Amino acid sequence: TGLKLSELLNYKYIDLDSLIEKLAKKSINQIFNDEGEDNFRELETNCLKETIKIPSLVISTGGGIVTKPENWGILRQGIIIWIDLDKDIALERLKKEIHKRPLLQGKNLGDLYISILKSRENLYSQADLRIEIKKENVEEVAMKIIYVMHKEIIN
Repeated sequence: TGLKLSELLNYKYIDLDSLIEKLAKKSINQIFNDEGEDNFRELETNCLKETIKIPSLVISTGGGIVTKPENWGILRQGIIIWIDLDKDIALERLKKEIHKRPLLQGKNLGDLYISILKSRENLYSQADLRIEIKKENVEEVAMKIIYVMHKEIIN
């Protein structure tokens, strides 16, 4: 969605997790396994501090970025959008890429997803915009974001 949004806005785009993997020269899973979540979160914050300096930029982040209070001050330099995906669709997608999700491995996916969501929901709710998504495709989600942003600016 972030890439499509950046195209529609004619902005640059960075996927923070992909940037972290390029800089670390290893996957997020490897970083978690080799260095632990705390080191990953520190690297995530440092990358966010640098990318936020780039004007006209859409940044896609992982959902855990909100767990570090320092990141909120950095994120607040832009517009924070919570893409609130329908639970069943989220679980369906996560099953396909569970090997990329270190916090979800080796446990009951449904229970763990609900637990993580509940622990972060109060943080997510602090976003500037909440976009509820069901079965929309990437372009529809990006257009929905632009519509809601435009509506917020007018009001």
